[in-house]
Amino acid sequence: MFGTVLFLAGCASSPKGEVVIRPSPPTQPTHQVVGEAIFASVGGAAVTVQWLPAPGIEQFYVGKTGLVNPFPQEDWKETPPTIFLVRVRNQTPEAVQFDPTLVSLVTQRGRRERPMSYEEMYMRLSEVEGTSARLRSLEATLLSRFVVLQPGGQRDGLLVFPTLDPDAKHLSLEFASFFIGGRAVPSFFEFQVLRQETE
Repeated sequence: MFGTVLFLAGCASSPKGEVVIRPSPPTQPTHQVVGEAIFASVGGAAVTVQWLPAPGIEQFYVGKTGLVNPFPQEDWKETPPTIFLVRVRNQTPEAVQFDPTLVSLVTQRGRRERPMSYEEMYMRLSEVEGTSARLRSLEATLLSRFVVLQPGGQRDGLLVFPTLDPDAKHLSLEFASFFIGGRAVPSFFEFQVLRQETE
């Protein structure tokens, strides 16, 4: 379902094994890696980014009262989405703004993907069992609309990208539209792609 064209285009030569995305060693003094997450100070705002595999997505929604996991199980086997959890906490005295639709996931070869919109997800889930509950969960957690955080405010949500390019080895999650008090503060988060052999 997710990224079918991209997946099929590369399946003949795609590396074997289960994909695992981990933080790369930080190259920026404002970034640090703790476990599987990257913690950063972006112009004074605290930003955390972490890739979520299928079990991580399940755990994320277990912690959300009244919400269900909106992603059909079969998608993880056929065309797994590439999902990042983003947390932003405004520790500055000014408003923090960012536009999730302008975030890019960039491979080492320069291939760029934009996150999937709520409208795209709506179309994909319209014929899946339990559609209404799934869509409610997506609406509550998908980062797909302009975000404004006043001082002290915080928001967490998901950025969902299509199936990863089979040749991807390094990824950069780039926030081109991140503003603090009207000043642009672009930021990026670097990851490495590992493929674990499956029996």
